[in-house]
Amino acid sequence: AAQNNGDAKHQSFVSEMTDDPMIKKLALKDPGPQNIATISAGFEKGDFLVREEQGNRVYFDFFEEAFNYISNKGYSRMSKDEEKQWMELMSIIHDSVKGGMKYNTGTLLMVLHRPVTPEMRAAAEARAVSKVKKEVAGAKVAAATKE
Repeated sequence: AAQNNGDAKHQSFVSEMTDDPMIKKLALKDPGPQNIATISAGFEKGDFLVREEQGNRVYFDFFEEAFNYISNKGYSRMSKDEEKQWMELMSIIHDSVKGGMKYNTGTLLMVLHRPVTPEMRAAAEARAVSKVKKEVAGAKVAAATKE
């Protein structure tokens, strides 16, 4: 019941802020933290590229392979409205890079998402701590060899 009361308050707040039905619809749907993955086309290494968390890039010759790969990792399609917003946002971001993007971004075909679970957050934090420890150890070694 408490969750429904919070939803009602949020709905009332959004209704007071705008009359635009699209904004209301999207504002009421808060999926919480999420990761996104994209499928793009137009690359030499493979016709389709899947980009996912932590910069992982995997090339495929067929769209079905790319889609199945990312689906098997727990990603699912976004609604058309959400996907359109992400595509527009990425276009704006890519266009904002002075001199153009360093790498071929291809043609964005699809944006997928999956919720971030507490386990995923803990694993990401552990990876970040491990990375920092390695960098500190490397800096200590470099400093010791200079002396």
